[in-house]
Amino acid sequence: MSSDKRDLRIDLLRGVALVMMIVAHIEVMSLFNILTWERFGLTTGAEGFVILSGFMLGVINRKRLRKEALLTVSYSLYCRAFKIYVVNVVIILSILLMTKMSFIKTFEVTHFTDRFAEYSFTLYPVLEQIKESWFNMVLYLQIGPHQSQILGLYFYLLLATPISLYLLMSRRVGWLLLSSLFFYVTYYFSKIRLTSAEFEFAFPFLAWQLIYILGMTIGWYKDELLSLARTQAGFWCLSIIVLFTLVMMFIAQNHTNPFMPSWAMLHVINTKHFNWIYHNLAEKNALGPLRVINDFFLLITCYLVLTYFWVPINKLFGWFLITLGQHSLYVFIVHVYVVLLVNQIVEFGLWHQAWLLNTLIHISALLMLWLLAKYNIGRRFIPN
Repeated sequence: MSSDKRDLRIDLLRGVALVMMIVAHIEVMSLFNILTWERFGLTTGAEGFVILSGFMLGVINRKRLRKEALLTVSYSLYCRAFKIYVVNVVIILSILLMTKMSFIKTFEVTHFTDRFAEYSFTLYPVLEQIKESWFNMVLYLQIGPHQSQILGLYFYLLLATPISLYLLMSRRVGWLLLSSLFFYVTYYFSKIRLTSAEFEFAFPFLAWQLIYILGMTIGWYKDELLSLARTQAGFWCLSIIVLFTLVMMFIAQNHTNPFMPSWAMLHVINTKHFNWIYHNLAEKNALGPLRVINDFFLLITCYLVLTYFWVPINKLFGWFLITLGQHSLYVFIVHVYVVLLVNQIVEFGLWHQAWLLNTLIHISALLMLWLLAKYNIGRRFIPN
């Protein structure tokens, strides 16, 4: 714990999630990919980012609601949602403006490229649009860089948060979890998109709200769950969680990711069997049920590891990861422009395995973001 009673273990985990997302968005193959690209399980940094965001809101707002009315807390959440929405619009418009400057390469932030198929999808209109069309596309977040799409999801999640807090506060947690599960199952079988926003293709709201709500619920009941963990029953539950995490870690080492070098992978599980598990139970965008379980069990296991080995881990990585984690929204917003900056110098691509050069590129980008966060550059107008 820090002097202001922040749980630094959570900040460090948020920092890890950010590093995973930043490395994924600066699309060069480095040693960071070997360490972070679904290596700890069938999970990604994006899921960790959403779960921990919900967790922190659960922890913070349970304390606030003891002193303040739900209406007051809801107002502050809507104000934050509005800030996130404005940030989304600013990012969309700033990138659009840069496309008009021929000396700036904007392809990587205006397109999504399937690196395996080498096929790109445009994220901004190619043809001229009438003013009304531009207005609607920006207003409804239907265009924009894929690197910042999760902010659109976060905006809508914040809008729905007061309802979740009301159910938690009124001890209707069962209704909250059942409703969330219902929406998740509805999406899983129907693939219905709730909004017309661009983020729905990568982070469908009805699927991703589940891990956010579960994270918030765990945050709300954090003290009770920690007390339970100290009992005999809690010990056996944690043992099962850790064992499951280790099994999923083993499965992940058999990944069929074509960009991973053969020497970095195990080849125990048959390719056909692994692909069936991945696409039917652990799908990334739709959040397959096995992936959801893996997400939470991995975070719990990491929290346990940090609890038992906090001193050495904090000394080695805390200075860097905690700074990122405590400025997570700020770092995520700024990283879009760091990705753009890096792409002015380096061509993105995952087939070219220049390990040393690409690792230095990732290190440089991460250190740049760390310095910006540490010295609060632009914090007057960039929210956190």
